[in-house]
Amino acid sequence: MRKSDYDPSLLQELDQLDLPAAPLDVAEWDRVLSAARGQVQAVGPRRHTTRRVWRWVRYSAAVAAACVVVLGSVNFANPALAESLPLVGNLFSWINRADDTRLRSEQLNQYAQTVEQTAESAGGPYTITLGQIYRDEDWMRLSLVLTVEDDSLAGFDTIRADAGGSMPADTADVSGALVLENGGAILEEGSGWFTRQDDHTFVMGLNYPLFLYEEWDGPLSGETVTMHLHGLVACNVEVLEEEIHEWGGSYQHLEYHDETPLEGDYTLTFTIPEPGTEGIRTFTGPKEENGVTLHSLTATPAAAKLDIQVPADGNIQPRLTTEDGTLLKPERGEGQHVDENDSNSDYRWIYYFDTVPEDCRNVTVTVYNIVDYEKPDGYEVLAEFTVPLS
Repeated sequence: MRKSDYDPSLLQELDQLDLPAAPLDVAEWDRVLSAARGQVQAVGPRRHTTRRVWRWVRYSAAVAAACVVVLGSVNFANPALAESLPLVGNLFSWINRADDTRLRSEQLNQYAQTVEQTAESAGGPYTITLGQIYRDEDWMRLSLVLTVEDDSLAGFDTIRADAGGSMPADTADVSGALVLENGGAILEEGSGWFTRQDDHTFVMGLNYPLFLYEEWDGPLSGETVTMHLHGLVACNVEVLEEEIHEWGGSYQHLEYHDETPLEGDYTLTFTIPEPGTEGIRTFTGPKEENGVTLHSLTATPAAAKLDIQVPADGNIQPRLTTEDGTLLKPERGEGQHVDENDSNSDYRWIYYFDTVPEDCRNVTVTVYNIVDYEKPDGYEVLAEFTVPLS
């Protein structure tokens, strides 16, 4: 399920394609796969259009239609600009205020490294600053801020990647990819956007699942990576409909207004840090109930990691709840049979969620079997555990 079982680059591109209104036939499915692999060039964007988007979150991985996260890299440093930004060094607090934030964590400002690298483009009036980096054993999180001196962005609440533009055939050219010196590329997880803080400032957080790449490409600590940010589109986003299921899944119907392409390509270069060791709390099991085994729960400043084993004949969705009843948002999950040669053997799952607040000492893990994804009440509870973190 991770490594040889699937191509993460292909899944990343599929995650960025518009969802169809009806099931695909064989020919249409082939076309979608070709587009995901970067072999089909799409029509360029149009200005001031309205686009409707359907976004589903199932299991713990978000599937977003046309909302694509992007990032930047370093052409040159501008310390004066970085020092003038009140957000740099405290960016994650601002980013966490956005509704679309993935892997939300109020702890990152305390443990992240401040970077303050900037990039500009001859083709545009905007400046991109890489403000902070945090890394644990599994994830790397980056904070970015986009600034502009004039009022050209005052009428927009979002800046996203151009979902209607062409997808480069080379993965290393995709906005958001971290390109290593050996030519390998690490893709960011999921989708998101720059969120408006004021008329001149937009912020964004990016998440990279390093556990998908570490074993393939060798140790990543100390590796120099380059990011490219391009194809930005300013727009306004309207949430037409939203639904959150009891078991943690959610659905959004979005509409984009006033889509306006922004000029400029941006490049940033930085070094991947060693994994942080501070602020990590764990519970180690096992705990068992109704055929479900909770092996461990680890809370780092970047994410909560759940290791759980369940029967193979179910559609499992776990939920994490803090002591005050806060539901931690799911990010992604992956699993495989305990016995790879037996399709009836239990499944061992690793799930990631928003991290557990530092003042929370106990977390409740509820395991659901989803009977009908289309119904908010289409589930049954298999097991529930309340575990301490220390």
